[in-house]
Amino acid sequence: MENTPQETGVDVGESIEATLSLIARWSSRADNRRTLHDAEGAALSSTDSWLLERLVASKPIRMSRLAEWLSVDKSTMTTEIRRLEAAGLVARAPDPADRRAVLVSATEAGAIAIDRHRRIAQDVYNTLVGKWNEHDRAEFSRLLGRFADELSWVTDAVWRHNETR
Repeated sequence: MENTPQETGVDVGESIEATLSLIARWSSRADNRRTLHDAEGAALSSTDSWLLERLVASKPIRMSRLAEWLSVDKSTMTTEIRRLEAAGLVARAPDPADRRAVLVSATEAGAIAIDRHRRIAQDVYNTLVGKWNEHDRAEFSRLLGRFADELSWVTDAVWRHNETR
């Protein structure tokens, strides 16, 4: 049985920060980005994949809400959405409730692109932990999911709060 971080005197926050920093550096390396984002012509940036994930999972959403969700200026979101629209991955339409507002939704091509992106990324991650035993892979997946749930809970709470404004 391995010692816990508390038993070895490791600062958990320091360990998590260092690990997440390493993961961020790994995922931002040009060769890894190409593997994760450019395979089969997907060419999805991290922002593209976040947006498409959100749009595939939701009903049409106002561009202003997407900007709030990503914590970016509306003009930045407009630029992102126009680029994805030019690629055929999203569609924009006037909001019937307020013709001044724009609703954004994923197209079928966008749903296919994000699905392909997910499968490619899953293959990469499965390869990275492929030599681990089944218990370690399952435990890592469980704990990483639990950690992501904590992050999501905080992010979603802010999102829900902003939705009520």
